[in-house]
Amino acid sequence: MKFFIFSLMLAAAAHAITCTEGHFLFSKDKGSFYLNEDDVIIDKYFVDFIDSEDSSSYKYIREQGRVVIEREMTDRGALTSDTNVFYLINDINSPAVDNSIAYTKSLLGDTTLIEAILREPGDDENEASVTEVRMKFFKNGATANYHELTPKDQQYISEIHLKNDTLFSFNISSSNDTVGYSFIVNDKDDKQVCHEFYKMKEDASSSNMETRELTDRYYRVKENETGFVFEKVREYRIDQYFMTYTDGHTTSIAKRPVARMKQPSRNYYFDTKGRKQFKAIPYRVQF
Repeated sequence: MKFFIFSLMLAAAAHAITCTEGHFLFSKDKGSFYLNEDDVIIDKYFVDFIDSEDSSSYKYIREQGRVVIEREMTDRGALTSDTNVFYLINDINSPAVDNSIAYTKSLLGDTTLIEAILREPGDDENEASVTEVRMKFFKNGATANYHELTPKDQQYISEIHLKNDTLFSFNISSSNDTVGYSFIVNDKDDKQVCHEFYKMKEDASSSNMETRELTDRYYRVKENETGFVFEKVREYRIDQYFMTYTDGHTTSIAKRPVARMKQPSRNYYFDTKGRKQFKAIPYRVQF
């Protein structure tokens, strides 16, 4: 019996997702404009302000051809709510529609390529925002090029790579000619907590970069039955993103325990001495 319990503990530990892995999966979905559903998706999002009654909550409802975002905000005790809808149009050459994402999506081996045009309506003072996006998602990385056509003509390039349990992030913005580079590492005592170190230079042509640890924030992941919660913890607020694994998919990084239940009927077991058995026996460990 002790061997069985110990084996279950080892199996749970083997499937535990680390903080940098959770950060990587979160970053892929957050930066994909709801178009990358290969790993996990954001189901809901909460903002809790420390030492304040203010809060915000977002629920993402993904339907055929559109994403509905329901938001509730509490500001000084006053509750407001609204709903925003993004229409997903699988044709990048379709006529522009407010709150729409026209896109094409293709696969090249294990790489997903996406081209999209994002259009958001402006208010009474600002014209509509139109952004061209080119994205590439692969096993342990992602790249994105955002070109805002209106109301400003500016470009933003982002890259993330997960290597040896460290998440590297590289960003260039044409709006203020800055280059930002960061790497995120797991805490040495708790791999479900990670810390970020940041480098930045204001002049892209300069070789001088200032390095510092972002001590005012850290990240952590908490696994649940459907995925995990990715948290960004800062001195004055906590952001919680509830991530859900897509149906029938097991990521190459974190394989869920529930996916283990979807095995063919030819199960086998190990007895207490580690010998393979092809029928159920007492105190078994199933694989």
